[in-house]
Formats: sequence, C-alpha cells, structure tokens
Amino acid sequence: MKILTITATPFFSDRGCHMRVYNEAKFLQKFGAEVKICTYHYGKNIEGFDIERLKNVKWYRRTAPGFSWGKFWLDLKLIFLCRRVIRDFGPDIIHAHLYEGLGVGYVAKKLAFRGSIPIVFDLQGDLEEEFRAYNKEEVLARRIFVWLSKIFISRSDWLVLSSENMLPKIEKIFPHKGRLFVVKDGVDTDMFREIPELAEKEREKIDEISEWKGGRKLLVYIGGLSDNKGVGELLSAFHDFSAQNNKWALLVGGFGSDEEKYKRFIGENNLGGKIYFSGKVEYFSLPAYMSLANAAIDPKNMSSESSGKIVNLMATRLPIVCFDNEFNRSRLGEKGYYMKNFSELGETLAKINGGEKIEYDTENISQGGEVKKLMSIFRLLTK
Repeated sequence: MKILTITATPFFSDRGCHMRVYNEAKFLQKFGAEVKICTYHYGKNIEGFDIERLKNVKWYRRTAPGFSWGKFWLDLKLIFLCRRVIRDFGPDIIHAHLYEGLGVGYVAKKLAFRGSIPIVFDLQGDLEEEFRAYNKEEVLARRIFVWLSKIFISRSDWLVLSSENMLPKIEKIFPHKGRLFVVKDGVDTDMFREIPELAEKEREKIDEISEWKGGRKLLVYIGGLSDNKGVGELLSAFHDFSAQNNKWALLVGGFGSDEEKYKRFIGENNLGGKIYFSGKVEYFSLPAYMSLANAAIDPKNMSSESSGKIVNLMATRLPIVCFDNEFNRSRLGEKGYYMKNFSELGETLAKINGGEKIEYDTENISQGGEVKKLMSIFRLLTK
C-alpha cells in the first residue's frame, strides 16, 4: 500500500502535531506500507522517512503554531508539489494532516486528475478554536478559512479524530456518519526505555540542570510556550507556591509565541533559582530531560484537542499533574494527580513523594494498536 502523507508544516519540528505525524508514519511503515511525506521546505529530516520538500523559501522560517498569510503562499506551492508526487508515486491513499493539508490534498488530486484517490483527514483540533488561541486578531482569516474547512471536511472520504472531544461538533458537518473514527495519540513505550545518545552541547545542558536542581524535587513541563497551553498561569502559580516552599523546582522547555514574555517574567521576579528555562528541547531527547524529573505537568485545561503530551508522559511512568477533565481522566484514571485550578498546585505537589514510578494502563492506547486502526481504515478504502 502506498500512502501520501501531506503535512502543511515544517516537518519535523518539536511540536505536538508533528509527533502524531511521526508516530503514525513510523508504525504504518512497520506494518508494511510505503509512506511518502510532503511538507514545507524546512524542518528536520528523519532517518528512514521518505520526505519530499518544497524548494527553499528563504523568507519563511516560522516553526510556532498558528495562522500566517505567508503560509498561504507555501500551501499553493505545496499543491503543485503534491500534484507531481501523486502522478509519479501513484498513492493508494492521501493521508492529510492539518486543515491546510486537507485543502492541499483535495486540490492536488483534482489537478493531477486522480479524483478517485481516497482522502483520509487526520483531524487534531477545531480550527475556530485554534484561531482564537493563536490568532485572535485575524478575524477575517478565521471566517474565511473556517468556512472553507467545512467544505473540505464534507468532501473527505474518511475522518480520523485524535480525541473523542471533537465528535459532537464534527458530526454536525460531516455527512458520512459511518466514516468517522477516533484514532488516539498512542503511547510509544519503546521511546522512554533508555536515554538516547546526545550531542555534547545537550549533555552539558542536562548536567547543568542536574546540578541546578540539587536536592530539590523537579517538576517538568516541556511543550508549546503560549498562554493557551496554560504556561503563563503555571509560572504564576509556581511563583506563588515557591515563595512558601523551597522543596520543588520547575523545569520549563520548549518554544512558542509567548516565549519572550515568559523569560521576562522569570527575570523580573528573580525566579532563576527556582525555574530553569531550557529553551527548545528536541523530541528525541525527551527521555534524557524526563530522567531528571520527579513529576511532570500538563497545564492545559479545556480544549477540543487530544493531549499527545499526556500519553508521552505516561510512558515515563512519572506522576502526572494535570487538570481534572474528561480527557485526562479517560487516559490516567485514578492514577493522575488532578487539580481543579492552579491554586491547588501546592497541595497537589504535596501528595508526591518524588520517587514514585506509576504503571499506567497503556494496553488500550499503545501507539502500534492505535495505528492498526488507521491501517484497517486504509485497507477498507482500497478494497
């Protein structure tokens, strides 16, 4: 089976949606599929992946999530790249990630006169919610592209959702009720079984963090750095908590639209001794950073998206601090350390001794098991 994966983003970057694309492509190949990925002109190449890129566009190097008019030009170029790949590669399935990827795939197959190739749209979140989170000021763009997204969604052959949270909204606009399926972000337990080889600069950073931590317990957040992820509230809550408690330190890693704001907050409040800002952390280096931790936190509260972060953290077997919502409960059960709001951060951390290793129930959300569901959809569509 030949699968064309379209991801309108600089794949691979160390972000949540890229982790889903990577893990699905990895296991699809394990199950015997031939996967070709079409993406932007930049991003990290991954050994063992067949990646086709746009020709270099020097003026666009953004990696943070969110809308920009510059991406519109890249997506037009991506349409013609995908049209050529469709003709040369002859895919059995188009697997589209992100709303832009869906639009690109639909137009490209029409221009390639291959209208019979099924499109499976891998939907990770609500577009209107994404605009409100990342681009509140782009009101016109939100109206145009939310309208367009509904048209393209209705013309997909199959919809795959990363979270049950999206079902009620999508069922209203997708006409094929029997072709709507949840494929969760799965746990790749292999990834955290051993610490990978690190470059010298990264090894030095790990050693520096370990020395900085000292005898304190370490709470770790690594992910997108933006207020809609809950990071601003986490920093504020930890600032208040650490004024009364010096037994915990906080490691924050990642990148995003509010990164500079958070650096200023740490500096202005003299929190350098309590909060370590590591900067961007490569996805494949995560096990090394998490090996320093006594607990991990996902500070995002309500969203229609799944949380790939939660399932990754489950593989570390660390205590996980998060909000008490339906999605987190469905993954962690009674083994999570739940908060109702950030004022409960201190009392939640007080329940953690620091040496716990928790055996989460990962049997039903293994990465391989979830991708087998995706593979069965592809087989059904190509019969």
